[in-house]
Amino acid sequence: MQKLHFLVVDDASFIRDLVKRTLKSQFAQCEIDEAIHGRKAQSLLNKRRYDLVLCDWEMPELSGLEVLQWLREQEREQGKDKTPFIMVTSRGDKSHVVQAVESGVSDYIGKPFSSDQLLKKIFKALSVNHRDLIRAILKGSAAMRPSSGTGNDSAQVLTAKSVAPPKSVTQTGDGSAGLLTAGSVSSKLVSEARGGASAAGTQKKSFGAVQLRSPKGQWKGQLKDITLTGAQVQIEFGDSPPPSVLEQVVIDIVAKSMPDQVARINTFVTSIVLMEKTLECQRAVIGIQIVDDDEDKLSLLSRFIAEHR
Repeated sequence: MQKLHFLVVDDASFIRDLVKRTLKSQFAQCEIDEAIHGRKAQSLLNKRRYDLVLCDWEMPELSGLEVLQWLREQEREQGKDKTPFIMVTSRGDKSHVVQAVESGVSDYIGKPFSSDQLLKKIFKALSVNHRDLIRAILKGSAAMRPSSGTGNDSAQVLTAKSVAPPKSVTQTGDGSAGLLTAGSVSSKLVSEARGGASAAGTQKKSFGAVQLRSPKGQWKGQLKDITLTGAQVQIEFGDSPPPSVLEQVVIDIVAKSMPDQVARINTFVTSIVLMEKTLECQRAVIGIQIVDDDEDKLSLLSRFIAEHR
């Protein structure tokens, strides 16, 4: 497969990691450079041509818009083709979209976003200069799909996964639940949550009370399941809404054998399933992905899991 070169520019390591994982899920042999601000991006862009740039808008040193405007000016002066450029930002108002388009942006994606949504933008941008490659990827992924006719087909095309969603999720007719939880530690819990009171008696015993924290709030809840890579927490929320998909959250873990040590583990939200289908609902099952690579924290997490399995 053709080797592609990507540049990921964002001052938030969490977003850079998310984008890099998304790229590597489809382009295993790709090369990815990263920059934490606009000045570093300029330096890298002066050294080589990239097949695609994914850049945040609001950054120190130089903004994403300034990087884009500088790059397009360089390309005009040197008579080069435009480098595909996707702006990744939380700025979603019309004026900023127009400004980015006028500056020559190839595409635009607002935060928060899922890997599937990002992949669609990436495929679209790359198809300009690498149409045959993108067609081959989509054709190969489609060949791996099960012909079940479920609502999960689009996600499988993008992620090249042939694992069908759990029957309990498929039977609800809600494809979004399958997209968010299929294959995770909580696909069973999601179907139980949708089952309401009839499923309450079959849910897994709680691992104990925990608290989730993010920059915008905190939520008390019950830890329903956990592995070294992810967890499921049933939370209660009142006036404050639950955390959003892709929002960074911290969960505190304390092993029984080490009560004086707390592992404050960094995660991000991968799924949210309300416990009742009403506007008054104040309970939800939150799926989180662990992104912490601190060896001490992961060691304590391993001990915690061993104590509860």
